[in-house]
Formats: sequence, C-alpha cells, structure tokens
Amino acid sequence: MNIGGQFVSDVLDIHWKPSEAAIANSVGGEMVILHLDNGNYYGLDSVGSLLWEGLLEGQTPSDIGAVILEKYDIDRDTVESDLRRFLTELTEHGLVEKQ
Repeated sequence: MNIGGQFVSDVLDIHWKPSEAAIANSVGGEMVILHLDNGNYYGLDSVGSLLWEGLLEGQTPSDIGAVILEKYDIDRDTVESDLRRFLTELTEHGLVEKQ
C-alpha cells in the first residue's frame, strides 16, 4: 500500500517472531505464554495458538489466516480483522516483534 509516497506493508504480510522475552508451552490444545521481563502470563485459545505456532514456523499472519479459514466456518474479513487486532495486542504486550 502506498500512502503519501511511502510504502506501508500490511501487518498480515510481514514476518513476525515471538519475542525472546516470551516463552510458551502448549497445555491442553491452548498456549500459555510467560513474559520473562514482566512476569505476566497470557493464555491463547486454539485460534491464537494456531497464530503463535505459525509465527514460530516462519509463516506470515496471512498464511496462518488461510489455515484458519480452512479449519473454521468464518469469513475472510472477520479473520483478517481479528488477526490485525490480535497482532496489535501481542505487540503492545511485547510478545511479538517484526523479523
């Protein structure tokens, strides 16, 4: 996307990685993340866990969104909106960063 002469990438097409300060473990099909710097725990449901695991594998959120569309009965606009919001939250909490 070109805004005001500057190229702006869609957050869904950027490669993200979990922060080095975040450690995660799968528990009963869900992901539990500990932020080592602030001591907070975060729980991800099954869809959030799909995103986290995909990021660990080097996939873009757009790639992961395609998997979510195949797996769940949900429309593309909702998936993309939810992924953008969730990435914003993960970034704000210092759990992910751009590669």
